[in-house]
Amino acid sequence: MRLAVVMLLSGLLSPLCADDAPPRSLDERLTIELFAEQPQLRTPTGIDVDHHGRVWVIESNTHFRPEDYDGHPSDRLLILTDTDGDGRADDVKTFADGFQFAMSVAVRPVWLDEVRVESEELGVESKEGDTAQTAPHAAPHNPQLTQVFLAERSGLWLLEDTDGDDLCDRRTKLVTLETEGNYPHNGLAGCAFGALGWMYFGLGENLGAPYKLVSREMAQSPGVPDAFPQDSQLSTLNSPLSGGGEGGNLYRMRPNGTHLTHWATGFWNPHASCVDAFGRVFTVDNDPDSRPPCRLLHIIEGGDYGFRFRNGRKGLHPFTSWNGEIPGTLPMVAGTGEAPSGILAYEHDAFPEEYLGNLFVTSWGDHRIDRFRLKVRRDPLRPRVIGPSFESIAEPVITGGENFRPVGIALAPDGSMFVSDWVLRDYKLHGMGRVWRVRPTESKPSLDRSHEFSMMNSHSLDELKSLTSSASLPVRRAAAHELSRTSEGRNALIDLALELQAEREPSPNQRRSTQEVIWARHNPATEKPRQIPYPHLWELEKQAAWIENVDRLHATDDPFNIATTIHDLSVQNVPHWLLRHWYEIEKKTETDQTRTRLMSARTARRIHRDSVEFVQQLLQEQSPRLRRLGVQWAAEERLSDLRPQVEAALKSEPMTSDLFLATLAALEMLDGKDPKDFDQTPPGKYVFPLLQDPAASPAVKAQALRLVDPADEGLTPDLLKSLLASDDPTLRLEAIRSLGMSPSPDAVEILAATARRQLDKFAVDERPIEVQEERWALLGLAAHVQRPEAREALADMLPGPDGFRTDVFRALREVAMTDHQLLIRMARAREAGTAEARRELNGQLFLIDWLKHPNREQLDPTTTGRPRGDDDWRDNVLADEPAATEFTVAAGERIFFHPNGPRCYQCHTVNGRGGRIGPDLSRIGAAMSREKLLDSILNPSKEVSPQFTTWNLVTTAGQVHTGMIVFENKGETTIGNSDGKTVTIPTIDIETRTPQTISVMPEKLEDRLTVTELRDLLAFLESLR
Repeated sequence: MRLAVVMLLSGLLSPLCADDAPPRSLDERLTIELFAEQPQLRTPTGIDVDHHGRVWVIESNTHFRPEDYDGHPSDRLLILTDTDGDGRADDVKTFADGFQFAMSVAVRPVWLDEVRVESEELGVESKEGDTAQTAPHAAPHNPQLTQVFLAERSGLWLLEDTDGDDLCDRRTKLVTLETEGNYPHNGLAGCAFGALGWMYFGLGENLGAPYKLVSREMAQSPGVPDAFPQDSQLSTLNSPLSGGGEGGNLYRMRPNGTHLTHWATGFWNPHASCVDAFGRVFTVDNDPDSRPPCRLLHIIEGGDYGFRFRNGRKGLHPFTSWNGEIPGTLPMVAGTGEAPSGILAYEHDAFPEEYLGNLFVTSWGDHRIDRFRLKVRRDPLRPRVIGPSFESIAEPVITGGENFRPVGIALAPDGSMFVSDWVLRDYKLHGMGRVWRVRPTESKPSLDRSHEFSMMNSHSLDELKSLTSSASLPVRRAAAHELSRTSEGRNALIDLALELQAEREPSPNQRRSTQEVIWARHNPATEKPRQIPYPHLWELEKQAAWIENVDRLHATDDPFNIATTIHDLSVQNVPHWLLRHWYEIEKKTETDQTRTRLMSARTARRIHRDSVEFVQQLLQEQSPRLRRLGVQWAAEERLSDLRPQVEAALKSEPMTSDLFLATLAALEMLDGKDPKDFDQTPPGKYVFPLLQDPAASPAVKAQALRLVDPADEGLTPDLLKSLLASDDPTLRLEAIRSLGMSPSPDAVEILAATARRQLDKFAVDERPIEVQEERWALLGLAAHVQRPEAREALADMLPGPDGFRTDVFRALREVAMTDHQLLIRMARAREAGTAEARRELNGQLFLIDWLKHPNREQLDPTTTGRPRGDDDWRDNVLADEPAATEFTVAAGERIFFHPNGPRCYQCHTVNGRGGRIGPDLSRIGAAMSREKLLDSILNPSKEVSPQFTTWNLVTTAGQVHTGMIVFENKGETTIGNSDGKTVTIPTIDIETRTPQTISVMPEKLEDRLTVTELRDLLAFLESLR
């Protein structure tokens, strides 16, 4: 009966898929066309194309296989060939089968030497359990030999056809994943090759299950330790890697299964990788449950990309980072569409010229293939200095309907791209499958360009030199590689390098040729451990390495430069005493060297993970960033003896919200509690006991209060009144700020009484001392201004002192636009005070008129009293501006959080308060100059961080939602708009999602500000360091 139902559903699905609109190209110069479909193949995953133009694709038959599924019993590797040149596959062969949860395939690149595995010597066993055929390859270039790499969940295989019959006759398992984890697509996947002969592959988060990764070399090497420290980011040569819970990892090894090393960590699931023409490794990574978007990442050796599965699937734990938020972790290049599954660096001249070097990424969940143009990321401390990494934004190139589910992507010899298509959204096998070809609209359908490679070793020297300038990466790399085989060819490579480097303005193709020539001349260093006869010389060498590199730490704030430097020093195994010595030296310098000391400490943590002395030092530091590193270090290394010092960090000053949350999380870890629980628990659970604890310090309570939603039922008026009775001004101020955002009906009375204290002082002193509590009380009343009692209380305060009166005007200006009598009272109140105060009050009234006018852009700027255009704003705000003071910074903070200002707080967090749609700005002053801060306000879409890409979501009902995706979990997608509001949509109802080039941050924010207010806002943002 079940089989009949499955067959019936298959019959119904076929016409459904046939009726679904085929994918289309958004660039008319490119065309996408069908190459193969069911029944030729079913549910395809990985794909590649060989130099003959034959398409190699994995057919999945094990990924959530339904009962009584009528497909092949195992995953298999198919070869699809277009034999008659009509653009459609007409010949299908099974090259190999017997796999389970196979994800990725890569044909050995033509420029890569034949892989010699010497199976007989090492006794490698085949898939079927028989000893593999072990004869070494008979010749350096066996024309009949085909070698293919295939990654299934539990292993990475080298599959070989030695006699040219398109059947695999030798299998060698290069890597084995030993684990009880069995989820289909979070094991081994993604094969990519670099020019120097290294192979890269990934391991998903494995749902946190313990694992051990063993190469074929290690499996036959006695005496190698069978464990490696969990969460380690470094690997010794030929050591098996084990762990569980740290998240996904990336590895590097030789294609014959030797020299396996750990390369990078901190992923959810690095499902696919590529290496571009300049040797840069890029990976696509799926996102945690509550930390969108999925990521496009630039991978460097020793890089930590922040995710820790053991800290919870949501990705919200204080020790988990997603876009480089925690020092030591690296940011993404760009956000991608949902479920990115394939990546390709385009290196060919078949597509339009501007596509050269672009990255293409498939999005299974969003029915798209996106293009990423890499833009160099600049050093935050030195904006004119080009950094080593990139940023980008997704640009859709190919889009499809509900039944376009692209997975793998590969480049053909003629420059076209092939894409595997899962077709349906079902994870279970369903019998559907397609392969598409993306080609230039004007190109011919022929794929076979094997003639460019087949006789590479018979080309003359001049012909090979000419081929090094080919637009096709495999051709130029193979030619350069062939030249490197002879002394005459190596001399020719030197001449080529000199010629290319002499070009004053080299073209993109010449730059690529230069790189290939340099690589071909490269003589890889020995992989044997360094032999040093005199150990004390090795210690001196390590010291010299530190001294040489420490200057690099001073000179940069670029996270990739910093990570590379720390990794280099870690490999040198710099001794503990030397790191402590340099840490102390930096501490004694006159300038603030927190950044450099952070790097010293992070290097120490990599090498000396159990250094209690170093952690104790960090916990006693003045800098919150150093203390934060200390509490995380103590917690993650389970240094339980340091719990009292960690707990003391809660009472340390200065305190930040980030340090406060990190300390709470650290204490939970040290007490043996599961960090996943912290990830799933609202902050209120942890902070309410602190707010009610008489022994807790006011500083701790102030930080705790910032983390509680003012609308939380536990934050009662009585509790807030008790906090207002504190002797500590910071705690009283935080209580007033919470009241301002509280829905409690008692809030207005308490706020009004607080604000009136300034009037009482004014009655006896014309220049009373300003108290921040009273100003914040006015801001709180502004949030309640639609209530008559709040409006009347504010109007009664119009006769107040000068600065106070400006805040009253600001609190009333929105309701004054529709209340003529109130506007008259405000105009009268303007006349009192100093000339400077009257000018600012005039600016407030001009702003009200400006906001009221329906055609304000047509007004004569000479009559509005306001700047006109961005240049005018810059001149007014930046020219002849007095230095910021504590008063202007305080005023700017109130503007940031004011409901009648630009409303920055609706999307941005500062020190624990505010919305979480946009980036946290608690340290924005350290990353951006005043001019750049102003530019980001005047032109918010000029530069958009990849994590904060705006998306256009269209539902199946035709509704359109635009904003930033802030949450995606349990079948729901939450999007935040420019008003700071969120909308939650069932994910299943989202038909398309398309990235936008505009920011979710509203345009024309300056329209809501006076010149003085914008100056004060900038002063506040600059102070956030």
